[in-house]
Amino acid sequence: MRSIRRTLQTMSESVNLSNWLEPPHNRWGFHHVADLLDTVPISNESGDVTALPRESAHLDDVSFTSVDGSLTTWERHLNETFCDALCVIHKGSIVDERYFNNLTDKSQHLLMSVTKSVTAAALGISIGRGLLSINDFVTNIAPEFAGTSLDGCTIRHLIDMTAGTEFVENYDLYSDPDADNPLLEYERQSGFRPLGERATVGVLKHFATYPLARLHGELFDYRSPLTNVVARVIEIVNGMSFQEVLSRDIWTSFGMEHPATISVDPLGFPIAEAGISCTVRDLARFGLAYLNDGMLNGRHVLPESWVRNTRETDDNARACYLKSLDASTFANEDGPDWYAYHNAFWVKERDAQFTGWGIFGQYIWVHRPSQTVIARFSTYPEATMPSLTYETLRGFNAVAHFLNNRS
Repeated sequence: MRSIRRTLQTMSESVNLSNWLEPPHNRWGFHHVADLLDTVPISNESGDVTALPRESAHLDDVSFTSVDGSLTTWERHLNETFCDALCVIHKGSIVDERYFNNLTDKSQHLLMSVTKSVTAAALGISIGRGLLSINDFVTNIAPEFAGTSLDGCTIRHLIDMTAGTEFVENYDLYSDPDADNPLLEYERQSGFRPLGERATVGVLKHFATYPLARLHGELFDYRSPLTNVVARVIEIVNGMSFQEVLSRDIWTSFGMEHPATISVDPLGFPIAEAGISCTVRDLARFGLAYLNDGMLNGRHVLPESWVRNTRETDDNARACYLKSLDASTFANEDGPDWYAYHNAFWVKERDAQFTGWGIFGQYIWVHRPSQTVIARFSTYPEATMPSLTYETLRGFNAVAHFLNNRS
């Protein structure tokens, strides 16, 4: 126990804004974000919590194929794949909840791009209230983007990553963190990396410098800064800050158990594409709302039509995704065979299996046929590890199959 405390103290002293995204520092940094970055709170203002009953299920020996082709088990997989926390819900009850890497049930962990899925939920709620339409032009709501690459772009183009804005999101660029390129410069402006002597413009003004690469709606191309623009639109139509919207429409409405935070850029704008930190149980609650067609505690917290549209996706999202594979903008033969990207979720099987997915191994996975939700936090040693992602999804499916057959 003394050696664990010594290791934690050494890690906390060595992790800083320059290295927290790199292994092994991310093992500490991802669940101490508020100690490293500027953040603002997200809270459940009512204090009412969505209850999650518990039911015992022995999953340790559930088996499936690992990265190297050998047979592994659920227990071994979790211990060997940099898992930080996990919560499995089946038919509304927690059947497995585990913590690693010195996390507890109250530990907040960075969601990375699963934050996009939460932002999309806030968008769906605003659309459900009639505050905007998915096909509205961005510049009609946020004229500050007029004259940029977003002229002629709709909200649908933003949330589905089919806007024509030019931005290369290639995590191989992380190998040289001091390089000058739009991705690393964006992360400096977001507060994720040291800004140094560079001028502070923030993520929204930095976005305005990106040129137009193609017509909007032509193909899927994953570019995180697009989701920050979605958050700005949400702020405008709601007349409040994005973190206030999240507190009211997600944390309070969903009955979250613990407070959360979202990181902000040097000008105070929330990083809506990657900045939320929360507990794994609250992330599981979020997934449960998507499993239940937007229902929690017997009431709709999300428009059913938004949830249905997310999981069913549509022909246009599918066509844009296929075009991206043809253009090799997001193809990887070692990774999962996705069906589409829609409403900030990765759809694996239409109307059946979809997930929020963040780099370094963050997931909120929903499997409708078995009524299973799995929330997982990780700190992979690399931003993207396609073969490990594939193994993780095989593990999720194996657990869902076991639970479904047990029922």
